[in-house]
Amino acid sequence: MNIIIFGPPGAGKGTQAELIAQTNNLTHLSSGELSRQMMTNKTHGAKIKSCMEAGTLIPNEIIINIVEKYIEKHKTEEGFIFDGYPRNITQAKALDKIAKKHKTKIDLVINLNLSEEQALKRIILRGKTSGRSDDNIKTTKNRLEVYRQRTEPILNYYKKQNKLTIINGHQSIKKIAKEIKQILKLIKK
Repeated sequence: MNIIIFGPPGAGKGTQAELIAQTNNLTHLSSGELSRQMMTNKTHGAKIKSCMEAGTLIPNEIIINIVEKYIEKHKTEEGFIFDGYPRNITQAKALDKIAKKHKTKIDLVINLNLSEEQALKRIILRGKTSGRSDDNIKTTKNRLEVYRQRTEPILNYYKKQNKLTIINGHQSIKKIAKEIKQILKLIKK
């Protein structure tokens, strides 16, 4: 089973992706974590770092290549939970091609719906303890704008494929996890 989890910065994608990965034995692919690890890479590290610090998207050719290599290295029968990827239609189509190449597909797309106001509050709180350079107001506002412009159109792409499920991201971690668990039960049948 392959799942994509979407939501604006601060929606709890990483938290829910971890829970989904643990309870379903899926490999968690976090594009943010992967990108932070790649910042030391001699070839693309500087570009990745500057994009992350500015709150802009990493160029398609770089991130698609990184994700494809990760999938090839960590491929399992159980599948993946994609967190923070794809970020635009080009990446979504590339992911479909990669999945097809590995004789699999995207089974479910979850969108954690959260207001901008709540997203900002959560990021500011997280920024006090996370140590992440991108957890500040200026970068977060830019990330929210990029999300709105580039990522939201992907939701329509998956909606047309009948793969999209929208969950209220204002709920507690526990309630969201319970809702996701129920959705996954239906899909596994």
